[in-house]
Amino acid sequence: MGTFVFVLIANGVIISNFLYGDIKTLGISLAVGFSYAALVFMTVHTSGGYLNPAVVVALWLVKKLDGVKAVFFILTQVLASFAAAAILLLIFGEGAKQVYLGGPILGINVDISIAVLVEAILSGGLIFAVLATMVDRRGPVSFGPLVLGFFVVAATIMAMPISGAALNPARAIGPLVLSKTTNSLAVFVIGPLSGSLFALVYEVVFLRKGKK
Repeated sequence: MGTFVFVLIANGVIISNFLYGDIKTLGISLAVGFSYAALVFMTVHTSGGYLNPAVVVALWLVKKLDGVKAVFFILTQVLASFAAAAILLLIFGEGAKQVYLGGPILGINVDISIAVLVEAILSGGLIFAVLATMVDRRGPVSFGPLVLGFFVVAATIMAMPISGAALNPARAIGPLVLSKTTNSLAVFVIGPLSGSLFALVYEVVFLRKGKK
């Protein structure tokens, strides 16, 4: 449910900006980041606050989730992505497909490799925030969702003109498939999942050190 609502809001605000205007990059970034923070707060006690397949993979890599749970969460998040995309199409109509149902769009003349790099680095930053504030008990655990939201706001402002600022495969998979614009879909899957690998660095440098 959390991923469904997040994709609905985050992508919906992009469609609203395209069709009706007056939201712009800052407004979109605030909506995406604040909704992410709110939904993590709302779902952390029931389903861990896992709204992002890249986060699930990161937690699996550092053995904070077992394989069965990780696969379950990823499958439900992908299904939620498709469900949210279908609802957005119902709400906004065929015109929403012009902006990929609110999915991420590569900037003009941006090379695919650069977009993947931006997605990977910023997704790695998000993974850092998750591990530092919601997994590592030495961190400010109670403020974790708020930290994630602030990071997503800043990352979206920075990356939206470049890579579309997905940072989350769920924001791209359903909307891009249903809008039949999958030529850049790999960017928004490979980039964030590459960022998940930062979890291994955090485990070696911080988590293992904290256990000693």
